[in-house]
Amino acid sequence: MRRVAASKVYINDKEFHNHVVELLDHFLVNHYPLQGELPMTEWLGGTIIIQGREAYHTPQVLSLAELCTYNTRSDSNIQRL
Repeated sequence: MRRVAASKVYINDKEFHNHVVELLDHFLVNHYPLQGELPMTEWLGGTIIIQGREAYHTPQVLSLAELCTYNTRSDSNIQRL
């Protein structure tokens, strides 16, 4: 399992700030607010996007309107975690 955190996380169009997501094979297992340093947690700059249960990461900060129109297959800024 991989535990990552970012200052902005979108989970099915809901926005969270300073949030941790736990992933297993690129799929969301758990998420919760970051309340302090956690061992074995990777801090990612930018934004983590969870659509359905699948996770993506973009180094750019995007507005919610931009996220809703993003095509993850053709845009190289979004990478699968």
